[in-house]
Amino acid sequence: MTFGAASVSPRSVGVGALLEEHHPFWVPRYQRSFAWSNQTEAFIDDIRDLLDGAADERGHFFGGFVCIEHTKHTESRPHDYEIVDGQQRLTTFVLTLSEIAAAADRISAQAQAISDHHVEASAKILGDDTRNRFVYWNYSNVAQGKVEKRPRLSLSKADNDFFQEILEGIPATPNRESHELLASAQETLRTKLIKPIVDAADTWVEKVEALDRLRRALTVQSHVIQIVCLDRERAYQLFSVLNDRGRSLQDADLLRSYTLEILEGNSSEQEKAASIWDDILGTPSSKVSDFFKAYYPSTTGVRAGAPLFKKLREAYFPDGGNPPIASSVILEQVQSFSNEKESFLKITSGSWPYADTTTPGFEPAASKWEKDRLRRLVITLKHELAVPLLLAAAQCASEKRFAELVFMLEIFAFRYKNICGGHATPPAKIYYAEAKRIREEHSNGNPIDWDGLRGQLQGLLNKVAPDEHFKSSLENVLRYDRGSAQKANIREFLTTLEDHKGWLAAGANGRPHPDMISVFDLNQVTIEHIYPQNPLPGDNDPALNEYVHQLGNLTFFGPGENSDAGNKPFITKRDYYYKQSKVRLTSELGEVTQWTKAEYDQRLDRIKSEACKVFRL
Repeated sequence: MTFGAASVSPRSVGVGALLEEHHPFWVPRYQRSFAWSNQTEAFIDDIRDLLDGAADERGHFFGGFVCIEHTKHTESRPHDYEIVDGQQRLTTFVLTLSEIAAAADRISAQAQAISDHHVEASAKILGDDTRNRFVYWNYSNVAQGKVEKRPRLSLSKADNDFFQEILEGIPATPNRESHELLASAQETLRTKLIKPIVDAADTWVEKVEALDRLRRALTVQSHVIQIVCLDRERAYQLFSVLNDRGRSLQDADLLRSYTLEILEGNSSEQEKAASIWDDILGTPSSKVSDFFKAYYPSTTGVRAGAPLFKKLREAYFPDGGNPPIASSVILEQVQSFSNEKESFLKITSGSWPYADTTTPGFEPAASKWEKDRLRRLVITLKHELAVPLLLAAAQCASEKRFAELVFMLEIFAFRYKNICGGHATPPAKIYYAEAKRIREEHSNGNPIDWDGLRGQLQGLLNKVAPDEHFKSSLENVLRYDRGSAQKANIREFLTTLEDHKGWLAAGANGRPHPDMISVFDLNQVTIEHIYPQNPLPGDNDPALNEYVHQLGNLTFFGPGENSDAGNKPFITKRDYYYKQSKVRLTSELGEVTQWTKAEYDQRLDRIKSEACKVFRL
């Protein structure tokens, strides 16, 4: 991307010169609030590195700083600078310089108490000079015949009052996360940077010198590339380029900035949109990024890819519209982001996205068993691939239809991906297209069904996971000695078979139909080795030793059942444990007279045959 020389002016500059020569700086309302947390300690580490070297030999580059120059010819100081990129760093520099001035004031007061007038004056000069050169400036109000102290840096509307109060040393109560982060940054700078430096000096004179040395590191040795733009479009394009490969949240930051910028001139809608964005960006950055990566294919039917910000902007706020996008439409879209983000957070945590009700006599559309399948799908099976489709379904389908979809995807994901290792691309394309389809059907007032989706997914199973391949993969993959991931898959498999025992016993006619009676908490299900892992002396069967961890030798006890069968002989476990179990998969072992390789083979064949009937769509 190229930028005209007339509209963009870059230069390398020390932070002190930046604050002295180009002020006042201000953060527009469309910028996000102060957000540094761990970054403050990284900033302190960089400053300490400067202090460890020779003052005139070392420097540190703190990145780019982009601003827009505004001119007001009626003012005594006609130029001010709107910050486009760099507010977090500049805020931290100003906070640090303010704390240096406050520390100098404390030293001056202490020196006065012991009548050390030289240190008293020296520290006072350091404090006053720091504030006057880097924190505040004097505005000459000729019309009123007075000089006003004004801040060199003003933050966005949500943060500025709190920021100015803590710079002045006025006790202030945080009322939002960004305030807490500002207060935390100030405390961290005071206790982990400035106080150790002051305490390490032996004399009062050395304490003042140490503070002055720290100020020099901040104002002279700390450099940025300042880029001054004369128009907003250039500044915003440059911001986009500089941040294209930044941390994950920046796609959302860019989208926030863009939407609030195009709402400029519509103050009511802009304020509402800013409040909504504050809520969206209050969620951890990785989750916000994951949300937009799911939302895009959920609404467009295709994978997002990179650069994500550009894709999002073009999809939801396209340029060149004739007429341009109405402010109400922009606000509605931002509200949609917020609403669907909440659904996304519920779905990805395995929580049911529909509202619960405690109305007496109300019969929910989905049972506890059906709601539990969502957790199995996204947490146990880790099938995040389906989230865009689930997100669309949660917006467009009834609760009953959503429950049908979840169970269908659970069965598909287990057989296709977890057992047979199918590639993600084919189902992803189906999921994304289906998500777009149901959104369109819903907007047109048409009913939602899964007939077409069911057929496409079953076609994939027929191709990638046919019965014989599924059977052999079950035996090879579901081994107890393959780690925690396979133990989770074993619990998923055995409990799902258990849920279908009634349907299987009735002839397995039609589409698989689970009982939906017992909700098994997979964290409390105990996997049982029929032939024990460590048989007692005299009970060892060499023919079964190599199969001890394999599927045919595994069953389970439900929560609350006596599951201390352990290494007892089969006959003991059969009579005192298996026969009493409420789990049919386990209680049917009570009819087996002995446990040898023949019984193992027979049971394994039956389980695999039943699995082919149950795990289909």
